[in-house]
Amino acid sequence: AQVNTLKISAEELATMLTAEGVAVEPHPWLPDCLFLNGTGSLEHLEAFQKGYFYIQDAAAHLAVLAAAPQPGWRVLDACAAPGGKSFAAAIAMENRGSVTSCDIHPHKLRLIEAGYQRLGLDIIHANLLDGKERKAELLNSFDLVIADVPCSGLGIIRKKPDIRNKEPEPLKDLPRIQGDILENVSRYVKSGGVLVYSTCTVLERENQDVVQGFLARHPEFALEPFPLPDAIGTVEEGMLTLWPHIHGTDGFFLSKMRKQGT
Repeated sequence: AQVNTLKISAEELATMLTAEGVAVEPHPWLPDCLFLNGTGSLEHLEAFQKGYFYIQDAAAHLAVLAAAPQPGWRVLDACAAPGGKSFAAAIAMENRGSVTSCDIHPHKLRLIEAGYQRLGLDIIHANLLDGKERKAELLNSFDLVIADVPCSGLGIIRKKPDIRNKEPEPLKDLPRIQGDILENVSRYVKSGGVLVYSTCTVLERENQDVVQGFLARHPEFALEPFPLPDAIGTVEEGMLTLWPHIHGTDGFFLSKMRKQGT
């Protein structure tokens, strides 16, 4: 559980959840993050109904920490559902600025809307958007674009074991689709802005290879180091793969690029 620090502190939330009969343990290295056990249905918890927390794996949260959005920024979360990165960005921005939270599926937009309304994050706006489709009105207009693209999902196999039964044939085309999305949404980053590319897989062909291919075509973007909590430290190369057996998170890849100012 990620704490909505605009409404409550981690300590206050832990006390409240414990009183509701939930077993609470602080995350060993990620601030404002709690492990919850014995919750039953989350929707019945008063703390959930009041928007004091949302559910997000630590790995996905790190993508927003790497991006480091600031109050007043204009942010695009290009493949946003279920909305965790949009929520994390809005909280980091102190609910000041704007977060455009996009997905290609209307029913997923409704989930995002329900989430930000519950959390009281009124700078988020949900939009129907195909990440591969160019929108002229969005060009060169965001301080930060997050592209958490569709992937093989191998990093979350411990949570969704049926992933191992996926047919391999459709997965072959994923790097091309991922590259197309990254190519398109990169156009929405303004000069001096940040582009984050992430996946919930650990395969180089969907991760480092996609980023390096993009950078070879776009010399105006460059990888940038980013600081993370002490358990990981500063990622000097600007790209990081997280592993369940090493970091205790989902398997996940994240990279941070900056568009050079002109």
